[in-house]
Amino acid sequence: MQKDCIRGLFNIFTELKKIVFILVFMGSSLLYAQKGDKKDFYLRGDYNFGFILQHHNNMGQLVNGFINGFELNFIKPTDGSKLWHHENNFPEQGVGFAFFNLDNPKQLGNVYAIFSFYEIPLNAKEKKFRLYMRLAPGLAYTPVYFNAIDNHKNNVVSSPFNAYVNFKWYFHWDISNKLRWEGGLNFSHASNGRARVPNLGINMVTLNSGFVYKFLSAQKTNYTLVDSSAKRVSKNEILLWFTLGRNQVDVLGKIYTAQNYSATYYHNIRNTHKLGAGLEVCYNPANLVILQADSVKLSSNLQNTQVGIKFAYSYNAGRLSFPVEMGYMFYSKFTDDGLFFHRIGIRYYLKNNFVAMVTLKTHWAVASYFEFGAGYRIPIKKKNYATIN
Repeated sequence: MQKDCIRGLFNIFTELKKIVFILVFMGSSLLYAQKGDKKDFYLRGDYNFGFILQHHNNMGQLVNGFINGFELNFIKPTDGSKLWHHENNFPEQGVGFAFFNLDNPKQLGNVYAIFSFYEIPLNAKEKKFRLYMRLAPGLAYTPVYFNAIDNHKNNVVSSPFNAYVNFKWYFHWDISNKLRWEGGLNFSHASNGRARVPNLGINMVTLNSGFVYKFLSAQKTNYTLVDSSAKRVSKNEILLWFTLGRNQVDVLGKIYTAQNYSATYYHNIRNTHKLGAGLEVCYNPANLVILQADSVKLSSNLQNTQVGIKFAYSYNAGRLSFPVEMGYMFYSKFTDDGLFFHRIGIRYYLKNNFVAMVTLKTHWAVASYFEFGAGYRIPIKKKNYATIN
């Protein structure tokens, strides 16, 4: 009994550490966004209607019908004081709260989420009818989750606190200078990244519609100097990083810590986009448990090391970067999840070229684990050859 209590307290402490880490990222993102003219702000209310995406055949018994929900957002428009405002067509940013009714109160319950977001116009010309894209990380609370006795059929979430990721593509129409309508396609995901199993994750696809009311100040600040401190250091760079990720094999079983190391070459197309390729090395002790269960014998634990190559892309908004990666493990004894791997997440570049990151590693639609780590950017600058007369 005492051991169970200690284990329970340790599990709660682990969840709290994860929440604090992600909240620091959200807080720094919002603080970074709020610098500048603080007079203008917008309020938005949205309605969502759609369905749970069944990305695994073992979750069909949980889906009863259509889902619905709403969003409340506080929005700050960028003011042009920073270079990345101009490069991203003057995006909007803020914080939000979302609620989703999953139409299965006994087994799934509801999803409550808080998040920060960036919403970027996809066309440079400012006009009344305009297409936007949203990137939003946050936290989700799911009070109904897996329980081996009372809710054993819930194989999508096994912890009350989960990471929340939201992407939205929408049109907005300016009805007047203070009121606009919005409508588009919304994709939301909530999961713990297999820190606990079962954890297929909840993927929600909805149609989204709502209104924005703008509170505008009569006085505007004209910036004669634009802050370009987040401008790319060089046209080419190498990013070295390492991360740790916690994952589980068996329900209520031991939690393992995976290690990932990477070297990635990036070519900065411009400040907002960069493409690259790299090498990745992974060591996940959880794989050893599965290999042993599959009667695969290794001569040493070092054979559990996985080595892969990958293609990388990042969308940048100042010091924030949103990476997307796809790779292939060309050396791996472990093949249960497949040899292709993927990654999405957030990186924050400090002024001294150090990088902090929170990312999600997956194998297609199946999460491997959330990664928390740090890295260092090495600028590659061209040599200036002196002219000899």
